[in-house]
Amino acid sequence: MKRFAFLGTLLILFTSCGEKKETTVASSEMVKVPVKVAVAEKMNYTPAIDLSGTAFADREANLGAALPGRVEKIYFPAGSKVKKGDLLVSMSGEMYTQALVEFNAIEKDYERVSRLNEKGSISSQDYDHVKAKYDASRAKVEMMRKNAEIVAPFSGTIVEYLVQEGENYFFNLNLDPGYSSTSGILRLMKLDPVQVEVEINEKDLSQVKKGQKAIIMFDALSGEKLTGKISSIKPVLSTLTHTATARIELSNADGRIKPGMFAHVKIEMAPVESVSVSLNAIYRQQGTADDYLFAVENGIVRRVKIEKIFIDGNVVGVSGIDAGASVIVSGKEKVHDGSMVEIR
Repeated sequence: MKRFAFLGTLLILFTSCGEKKETTVASSEMVKVPVKVAVAEKMNYTPAIDLSGTAFADREANLGAALPGRVEKIYFPAGSKVKKGDLLVSMSGEMYTQALVEFNAIEKDYERVSRLNEKGSISSQDYDHVKAKYDASRAKVEMMRKNAEIVAPFSGTIVEYLVQEGENYFFNLNLDPGYSSTSGILRLMKLDPVQVEVEINEKDLSQVKKGQKAIIMFDALSGEKLTGKISSIKPVLSTLTHTATARIELSNADGRIKPGMFAHVKIEMAPVESVSVSLNAIYRQQGTADDYLFAVENGIVRRVKIEKIFIDGNVVGVSGIDAGASVIVSGKEKVHDGSMVEIR
């Protein structure tokens, strides 16, 4: 009898402990985690491509003579602004003078045979022979005249002289990387407007069009924001980088932008509508690249996988959640899918 009484006592004790444990577990599950939430909102966002670029002159030419010779006179110092048609450099004129003397002699012969041809006193063959010599001599004189005078083909700024006054000019190549490498006596550039060249990745090409707006900042101008527009896009891609060169036209009336300056470029796309949340609401699962939000519905947590569309400061555009949803921005480290929370 004593043995049965002892077993009954143990059974009562075990039953009592089990009930107490179940009560404790149930009580812990009812504890609500305090969190702070914010509402996901719709917003218009203008996506953009961030690129690096370099400023170049709108037009550039290394001006030289058709034939080697001596530079007799330079009419404008380096840095001068010149107009189209201005005489910039005179070359030695010995060859031009010689050609002119020859032309004057041939011109007299041509005038004489022309009169004889009108009277029928000379054969057509003789007349054609003299006329051919006259035309060739006249073309030679024109070539020598152009060779003796270097004229500005467009309005611009004389950047530098590659040959100085009194020096002999030969077909020397300019080897400055990024600029024209053709032979010349001086380099002329049109600096207003300037062109900023950027390389656009092939996956972004479909979103970039001629005439599109671009925001440009130069380190040399303390990050001042300037507005330009895409003037051209190269129709072929580089086989090495798989990018296409785009040129962005930018006003430079004050001359502050110099060729060779480094530029930060942002090309804006068409505005799109997106759901946005605070950056604090994003939770990334450790060891993965998966991003989540913890949405709260009727005090219960629901973990939602999302994709980030853009980040603008403390605002993140996301897909995978609807506007108006309440998302946890503080306390998300203490909750899991199905947790009960108290919004504070």
